Amino acid sequence: MKLERLILITGILFTFTLQLAHAHEEPAEAAIIIRDQLPNTKIDRISETGMDGIYELTVNDGIFYYHPESKILFLGELWNSQKINLTQERKNELITARLQDLPLDIAIKIGNGPNTVIEVVDPDCPFCRKTHKYFSERDDLTRYVFLFPILKLHPHAEKKARHILCAKDRQKAYEDALTGKFDNELPVPCEEEGVTILLNQHKQVGKRLNVRGTPALWINNQFVNGADFKRIAALLGDGS
Repeated sequence: MKLERLILITGILFTFTLQLAHAHEEPAEAAIIIRDQLPNTKIDRISETGMDGIYELTVNDGIFYYHPESKILFLGELWNSQKINLTQERKNELITARLQDLPLDIAIKIGNGPNTVIEVVDPDCPFCRKTHKYFSERDDLTRYVFLFPILKLHPHAEKKARHILCAKDRQKAYEDALTGKFDNELPVPCEEEGVTILLNQHKQVGKRLNVRGTPALWINNQFVNGADFKRIAALLGDGS
C-alpha cells in the first residue's frame, strides 16, 4: 500500500464507548475521497464506524480503519467500554454474509429440523466430536457439514475425511469417524479423483469462511467459535 503515512498498530486495543455503526450503503462522499487517497489499495467496502472522521475499510479478509483528514491507516482492534471486541464482531458479520453462497449441495446433510446449522469440522478434533454428540441427540436441526482436516494437529484426519466422502452412506461414515471407530484402525485409503475434488471443495469452504480452528459453527446464521455450548443452547432457544 502506498500511503503518505502508514501506522500499523498490531495487538493494541482501542477502547471506545461508541458502538460501530455500519450503514448498508457506503458514505458516498467519503468513499470517493478515500479511494482517491489510496489508489493502489483494492478496497472492497467502506463503512462508517460511529466515530467522527474514522472509517472502516474492508480489504480481502482484513479490516482497517482510516482517517482521511490525516491520511492515517490503523490496523488493530476496536473495543467498547463493555469489553466487546467490535472488530471481531464485524469480521464475523462479513463472514456470515458469505453463507448465502455456500454450496450446500456438496455438504454432508444430517437431519431435517427447523434450525439450520453449518459446521466446519475436523474428524479428529475432540471439540468437533463433542458438538457432534450434542447435535446428534437433537431432532430440531438441519446440519450441513463441511470437512476441514487440519493435518498439523491431526495427521490422520484427511484419511478419515476421504473415507467419509468416499462412502455410499456419508452420514453413517461421518458418525463412525466422529465417534472414534477409526481411531485405532484407519479406514481403507480412498484415492478416487472425485473424492479428491470434493474434499478440496470442502476445504475451500473453510478457507472462504476464514476458519482458523474447528469446530466453526453457524447456527441460524449466527457464528459460534468452538464448542461454546452456552451460546449454542441460547441460539437454539433452549434458554440454558
